[in-house]
Amino acid sequence: MPFSTQNGASIYFETMGSPTDQPLVFIEGLSAQMIGWREPFCHAFVDRGFWVIRLDNRDVGLSQKFGGPDDFDGDYDMSDMANDTFGVLDTLGLKSAHVVGQSMGGMIAQTMAITDPGRVRSMTLFYTAPSSGPYVGDDLTEHVSRQRETNPHGPRDQIIEKMVESQRFCASTAYPFDEAWIRELAGLRYDRCHCPEGPLRQYAAALRAPDRLPALHALATPAAIIHGRADRLIKLEAALDMARALRNSELHVFPGLGHEIARPLWEEFTRIIERTARRASSPNSRNQSE
Repeated sequence: MPFSTQNGASIYFETMGSPTDQPLVFIEGLSAQMIGWREPFCHAFVDRGFWVIRLDNRDVGLSQKFGGPDDFDGDYDMSDMANDTFGVLDTLGLKSAHVVGQSMGGMIAQTMAITDPGRVRSMTLFYTAPSSGPYVGDDLTEHVSRQRETNPHGPRDQIIEKMVESQRFCASTAYPFDEAWIRELAGLRYDRCHCPEGPLRQYAAALRAPDRLPALHALATPAAIIHGRADRLIKLEAALDMARALRNSELHVFPGLGHEIARPLWEEFTRIIERTARRASSPNSRNQSE
């Protein structure tokens, strides 16, 4: 199995397509494993000439864990998680890549671009924020608090039902809830690795991260920001503030979209990501900090 150990953490990753094509890295959000980026969605980019790279963030899936069942803080931060992704690029012999991140994955993508802008050719940010404080909805805070207070271990069927209900909470109001897929995904996640305390350590890392908004003003990285008006976890103001800060960005706000990559919008999302990546190759685009 492919692992990167370049930066002190063992990070599991997989690729799709040809390594001679443009590299496109997909970074998942809080608690999510790389399989949350659905294969048909990823293959759409392979068909468009991209080499797709998916990874398990630290503390979930097949990647290294940074504590035991009673450890709710792994003593790491967003910079460490950004370095994990850089380590995957290093393992693959890549100097840079296009990056797509959702939720916490979008925070990691921002941190990568701020830390080393030359390694991020473009970035697409799904329902994320430049900091945790003012942009996180009360619903997310309450959800994480309940996770700490309740026993997250139990029979497989019970864990699957809990995930289905959690994702139903994140669902869109304008698009149908894909319960069959969510139920399948929950089972796949459980069978790959059930580590319920890992996401709590990820959340601690997100909370301690500094405000990235001032640093975003210095970036000229081609970017796309995608957010839904029905998102109950991350406030729309986060997308608006990032769009104002990232001067080489597009903002796309979708009525009725929740905290999810709704399947009816896949084609439009694919066009946005591809266009953003192509802008990085344009002679008029400047992918560097100033």
